[in-house]
Amino acid sequence: MSETELHRMRAAMDAINERLVDVLHERARLCRRIAAWKRDHGQPAADPAREGAMLSALLRAAPADGFDRDDLARILQQVFATSRALVERTGR
Repeated sequence: MSETELHRMRAAMDAINERLVDVLHERARLCRRIAAWKRDHGQPAADPAREGAMLSALLRAAPADGFDRDDLARILQQVFATSRALVERTGR
């Protein structure tokens, strides 16, 4: 592998990281909208059944050549937990 190839791969990784941050912030904005709706309609902030269903569906659809399934589950669970905390804070 040449230095040029390494540089291209690192640049691609940087672009992916930027997209990842953008998507996470987009998710946070949507969480705030969901929190407002739930607050206005007297709904609880958390929906464990929905989270479980989403996690299962995402893990089933995950490609085999990416993250290990257990690692991906931990990443998604952290995203869900952080999003849930945002909804709970916003819903007050």
